[in-house]
Parts: sequence; structure tokens; C-alpha cells
Amino acid sequence: MTPEDFVALALATPLQSGPAQFGYAMRVASDRRDPPGVIALTWIAAADEGERERIRAHSKRNVEDFLAEPGFLSIVTGFLGLRGFTVTAWVDEDSMKRALAKHHAEAMRELFSQDFVASVWTSVWTPTRMNRLWVRCTSCGALEDVNDDHRACSRCEAMLPERPAFW
Repeated sequence: MTPEDFVALALATPLQSGPAQFGYAMRVASDRRDPPGVIALTWIAAADEGERERIRAHSKRNVEDFLAEPGFLSIVTGFLGLRGFTVTAWVDEDSMKRALAKHHAEAMRELFSQDFVASVWTSVWTPTRMNRLWVRCTSCGALEDVNDDHRACSRCEAMLPERPAFW
């Protein structure tokens, strides 16, 4: 099966177990390793499957614009039944605003001028506290604080794995 087949399966047969819903998610990241200066959280509920596909088409174009913005870090997005969600990480709010002024602005005009989507919520968050980013040394097993992106283990001096992106 291809990744697209799994997405199609998740969309066609949403699973639920008690309060838990299952669907699909995707992460798209830039090459930047900066800590996020701002995070945007969004959820959007489609009225039906056709609307969900319309939202997904807009999302695809939005992500293309996001990748072109130098201050974009990454996005995690997905759908659970008819409810979509995004978490986007940005270097700063100006970067986010520049990216949202592109296709996203067109999608928002459509949202407010047509009978499109059942409900939506958006928000922008700034960090209260940024905890440390830790990487395990593959040689000695030490857990290294790599916020400064040092490359050698402080215990055994072996080269550490590349520091992952913050988001």
C-alpha cells in the first residue's frame, strides 16, 4: 500500500473506540532547526466528505506556501473523520503572517463568503517555557542536552546523532 492508500482508508473508515478517534496525520518540515517562536493551533470541521476534500485541497496549497516562507519550521496536520487539525511552528509571528497572506487568505475569503465548513477555531501561542532538547548518545547511552547543538558526547566524546528539529 502507498501512503495515499492509507490516507484514503483512514478517511473512508474512521475508527472510534470510546472517546478516542483515529484518523491520519502528516508532518512536513523545513530544513530549519530553530526553536519555535510561535505555534499556531487550528481545527476545522467539514459538514461532509466533499467539504473535507475541499479543505484538504486548500491545505495542500497552504503547505506549499508555508515551505516557501523562510521562517516556517514545520506543520503537523491530519483528519479524524470530518475534523481536521493543524499545528504549525514558526520562527516568529511575522513569518506566519507572510505565509498566511498567500493562498490561506483566499481560503479564508471562501470560508467567510460561502456556506463552507461547519465550524473552525484558530489560535496563536508563544512559548512560556522552552524545555531542553535531549539526544541519547548511541555509544555510551548518556542523555545529552543538545540545545546548543554540540556534536560530541560530554561523557564519552563520541559523535552524537544530529539534533532533531524542535517541532
